[in-house]
Amino acid sequence: MRLTVHRLSRLPEQHRQHVELILQGTPLPAQAEFYLATFNDRAVALAWRRDERLDFFAVRDLTRRRGIGRELLRQITMDARAAGLTRLDCDPAQAPAGERDGLAAFLQDQGFRPREAVLSCCLYE
Repeated sequence: MRLTVHRLSRLPEQHRQHVELILQGTPLPAQAEFYLATFNDRAVALAWRRDERLDFFAVRDLTRRRGIGRELLRQITMDARAAGLTRLDCDPAQAPAGERDGLAAFLQDQGFRPREAVLSCCLYE
């Protein structure tokens, strides 16, 4: 099977167990645009966006460094552009303490730059 990124308004119960592993205790918001990446019908990454703010982004530790985060972020930025957004912001402090530096490094590698206490990516093509 291949990696699939699902854009959802709520997360399916069938993925709840793997989603909990990704969340590491982070609560789910009541409303957001969720992006769930699955591989072999298992949730391997999760993100959610509210307007131009990427509030949560995480790839399950066992599946990192395989292009999952890059594909997830590609889909999110593509959808943000289609929605007419001109930038996407993410605060790495939203990640668990031990994950923040890694998330910041990943985002900067993907073109995000520091801007007013967050990392920001220009969505102009």
